[in-house]
Amino acid sequence: MAIIACPFCGHKISDKSTSCSKCNGDISALTPEKVSAMNRDKLLDKSQRFLNISMLGLFLFLGGFGLMYWWDPLPGSTQQLIAYSCVGFGFVMYIVSRLGLILLKKRK
Repeated sequence: MAIIACPFCGHKISDKSTSCSKCNGDISALTPEKVSAMNRDKLLDKSQRFLNISMLGLFLFLGGFGLMYWWDPLPGSTQQLIAYSCVGFGFVMYIVSRLGLILLKKRK
């Protein structure tokens, strides 16, 4: 008897059980092909989420520079703080999401 991860929720269950005790997913009807398809779909969902976050970070980054260009904020003003915050937060979001995407692809 081995402990496996539920293909639906990831909860640890016995390989002899017919359903997950946490999500009540029917494990007995799953074939190895269905399990691999589910895992592939989960990886695609995660990578799509990382791509969406990286695009949002890129828009924030570029939007911050646009705010600095069009607003022409005075040094030390609230507008300058908003523009710098958008640039910094967008940059961090972009870099972190790209690193997450790289690590996700290495795990495949």
